[in-house]
Amino acid sequence: MNLPGKLKGIILIIGLAAIFMLMGLVIGSNLGSDKLVAQEKSQPVATKAAISLINGHSPFVAVAEKVKPAVVNISAKSMVENRYHNMFNFDDDIWRRFFGAPPDSKMPPQMRRSESLGSGFFISNDGYILTNNHVVKGADDILVKLSDTKEYKAKVIGADSETDIALLKIDADETMPYLELGDSDSILVGDWAIAVGNPFPQLGLDRTVTVGVVSALGRTGLVFGPENPVYQNYIQTDASINPGNSGGPLVNIDGNVIGINSAIVSPSGGNIGIGFAVPINLAKKVSEQLKKSGSISRGWLGMLPKDIDNNMAEALGLPSAEGVLVESVEPNSPAESGGLKTGDIILEFNGDKVTNAQQFRFLVADAGPGAGVTLKILRDGSNRTLSLNLGDRSQFLAQASSEKQEQADTKWLGLSVSTFTREMADSKGVDYQPGVIITDIEPNSQADDGGLFAGDIILEINRQPMKTKSDFLDMAGKLADRQKSILFLIRREKTTMFKAIKP
Repeated sequence: MNLPGKLKGIILIIGLAAIFMLMGLVIGSNLGSDKLVAQEKSQPVATKAAISLINGHSPFVAVAEKVKPAVVNISAKSMVENRYHNMFNFDDDIWRRFFGAPPDSKMPPQMRRSESLGSGFFISNDGYILTNNHVVKGADDILVKLSDTKEYKAKVIGADSETDIALLKIDADETMPYLELGDSDSILVGDWAIAVGNPFPQLGLDRTVTVGVVSALGRTGLVFGPENPVYQNYIQTDASINPGNSGGPLVNIDGNVIGINSAIVSPSGGNIGIGFAVPINLAKKVSEQLKKSGSISRGWLGMLPKDIDNNMAEALGLPSAEGVLVESVEPNSPAESGGLKTGDIILEFNGDKVTNAQQFRFLVADAGPGAGVTLKILRDGSNRTLSLNLGDRSQFLAQASSEKQEQADTKWLGLSVSTFTREMADSKGVDYQPGVIITDIEPNSQADDGGLFAGDIILEINRQPMKTKSDFLDMAGKLADRQKSILFLIRREKTTMFKAIKP
């Protein structure tokens, strides 16, 4: 059949249009599938993992089932002095840790029975338990309640107030469920953190599980109470921690312990998402020593290290903010004997680079008593190397405790004093001046009635300078039978004043 030329052209155009339409559909479908594949590939793994369930439940269910049987409730009872005479146990360490110190009271003290409630967890099947020192401090009767409600008497194998760690032991015929200890050095900010313990145990809220993340690592310089841990390297978490959680485990998503829940920061006393746990690697080291000897041995240098920030580095003419500044050196200490001086900058300890004051404290402590060490220092723009032998920190603390007890036993006019040191001046942020600092005043005593306060620095008594505690005790002996008023020259913050105390 012969078609006109115009009609042939129309048919050809329609045919080509149909072919291009089919090609477009094919290409479009392929592009759509490629786009879908690309979207699937771009989906982060965490999104899929976050919604994955195990038998219809979250992965935290398995962690809770693994951890809860090994967590214990601890009740620690002791006799304490009650100076406040009210319904609240203000003297309790846990109260102070979470709510702060109470107001001063001048009422005479009474003795009462105190009960501290906290948490702990088994670290072996033969009954060893890790907890916080402040949970069991001073206790003469410790009762441990297991998840099956069985109760056992526990004994303290050892405790360390400087890290707030205690090791307990119960004797039982059966084997105990225990937790695997993880590696706190391997955790990262953002990792899952699950806390298990007994928040507000007086309400019966035992073995509660809360979930959060590791919020920060290496927290230092925190103040929780009157006996603040010296060695701090806390894990911060937003997993809910409340009074009673102290001593319980902080675990990872595998149920392995990464820390010991210890304290919170809160203006109200309740959880606001800022909790702290002692890293388990530190707790391992301490618990092993406690299990072996019942006490902790640490090296002692006898100086006050200070962090160097950028402003301090600039003021000292340093190229970078590295090392620690020696703020003061204790008399008759290893630091003084080894030639260390105020103003020195310590750059290395036994070949290890010094980064900050807290890390330096750990280096000294871990080296141990009697260890021979080398310090690389910067003095007057020149590098030097000092060699010295560390002392025993436990002996230093024992001596300090003995002096404190002696001070408590000798109270003239109701006063307890200590020699005012440069280290004390640095900690109070005031200029150093030789004197004795009032550490305690008996309520309604002569000193109390005369207007003296704890924290006042006594510069003179009866016009005689008071440079040491021995000067104070000598003067107390000389004026023991004094009937007339005694003139005191004191410094209170930045003000110097005279006070007349009637014996």
